[in-house]
Amino acid sequence: MKRLPIGRSDFKSIIEDNMYYIDKSMLIKEITESGDVILITRPRRFGKTLNMSMMKYFFRNDQDNKHLFEELKIWEEKEIIEKYLNKYPVIYLTFKDLKQNNYEDMILSIKKKISDLYLDYVFLWESDKLNEWEKNNMKTIFERKGENILYENSLIDLSKYLYRYYNQKVILLIDEYDTPIQQSYLNGYYNEFINFMGNILGNALKDNEYLEKGVLTGITRVAKESIFTGVNNLDVSTILGKLFNDKFGLTWEEVEETLKYYGLEYEKEKVIEWYNGYNFGGLEIYNPYSIINLARNKGEIKYYWINSSGNELIKQLIRQSTAEVKTKIEELIEGKTIESSIDENLVYGDLDKSTEESIWTLFLFTGYLTWVEHVGEEGEPRYSLRITNKETLQFFKKTVVTIIKETKIELESIIQDIILGKYKEFGIKFKKIVKETLSYFDISGEEPERFYHGLILGMVVGLSKKYIVKSNREAGYGRADVILIPKEKTEPGIIFEFKKYSIDFDKDLKESAEKGIKQIEEKGYEEEIKSYGIEKIIKVAIAFDKKNVEIIVK
Repeated sequence: MKRLPIGRSDFKSIIEDNMYYIDKSMLIKEITESGDVILITRPRRFGKTLNMSMMKYFFRNDQDNKHLFEELKIWEEKEIIEKYLNKYPVIYLTFKDLKQNNYEDMILSIKKKISDLYLDYVFLWESDKLNEWEKNNMKTIFERKGENILYENSLIDLSKYLYRYYNQKVILLIDEYDTPIQQSYLNGYYNEFINFMGNILGNALKDNEYLEKGVLTGITRVAKESIFTGVNNLDVSTILGKLFNDKFGLTWEEVEETLKYYGLEYEKEKVIEWYNGYNFGGLEIYNPYSIINLARNKGEIKYYWINSSGNELIKQLIRQSTAEVKTKIEELIEGKTIESSIDENLVYGDLDKSTEESIWTLFLFTGYLTWVEHVGEEGEPRYSLRITNKETLQFFKKTVVTIIKETKIELESIIQDIILGKYKEFGIKFKKIVKETLSYFDISGEEPERFYHGLILGMVVGLSKKYIVKSNREAGYGRADVILIPKEKTEPGIIFEFKKYSIDFDKDLKESAEKGIKQIEEKGYEEEIKSYGIEKIIKVAIAFDKKNVEIIVK
């Protein structure tokens, strides 16, 4: 009986060691029939690295790997075999292990990665195909020296060198291209890093005359940060489309074949309930990592995929999300569906704005949610979403509920300071929350008030038993940002007004906050609270300039 390839992602070692392999080789045919540059996005541990490794050994011309494919489906495609098998120079890079927590270490790690790549082609440096200037550039990269711009051009330069040496265009394979981008976002150096990474990839993909085909895999399509802007003939395969939809993850037939091969007794309904639910272009797909571990553990149902990662980005987004997002998460846990527009061109900068659309998009692309059906008008990317399966439900039940509970307790205690008249304590705690949150959220966009609005709503969401919460509702002669109306007349009502500092009209933040108090009074925001018979009203003006905050309570 063949061994299971637990922890293996090198295609050659799996085939040569006669390990169990689920044949995905027809992906090669589909790749050759697709555009010049192909981006494939799938959740983690869905076979991206293994498939990229397979393509590396198929196309690469530096050794004979025909024996690896003789028993696979692609071998029957004689025209593909004749034209492509071991015929092209290949540049292969994986960024899946680049998880450094600061900018300097990430740059050094990428330089090391490129240096190691160049060392595989030292024969170019020794040949007469390169001039002295080009050889000096290679030597500098060998030694991990040189300015960033040298590395930003390293992939297109290597493409040129290989083309000149072999008189053949290059296949470029980049696995998990967005892992370092996500890490830069998580660790607060995204704005510093994105241009460097974008230039490395963009230079290699845009108008590269030496490129036969480029294939990239990742979890998200980071499109608007210029990485793919201007790339000609780009094909994108996401979980929403049919392209390659059966080549990553397992179909039920492949699951059944695997479990039968290992002679396992299993309950079909349990396997479906726990590990199915992924919808790739309308095709039901099972989580391969969980199924392989299910077979390894003789059919024991457990949390496999969920426990294989720290899920830090998802946790952080939940922790920093608005009250509306948290409420919808609770609805999802109850088994309900939600509706949202999905932007396949996800931008991490949009996550900074905490927009619902970008959060649900990331949850979907990372596998924590699945799409049930398209519910928008023709051409409108609006979908109904639910929690994927019982395994992902466990993540929401344990991790998410804990985060929401902790967040509510912390935020509600800050509001209690206002109710108890501890205005100074409220100011200190609020500024601390803003400072911590701003390591992930940028409030310099078109509507920075949205950030503060969402933060206050997150603080009061747990007070619904004691207060009527009104947000941006008509009150008096204008619109109050947030109003808390107590259900007990002996408790105080609270009005929040947010004011963005204006360098043209405000002397300082304190003046902005004073204008907020004046607006509350002049616009008659108190009238609605008074109509409920409430005597005591607390007015809170929060003025801000990015992370700087001034609070006046009256």
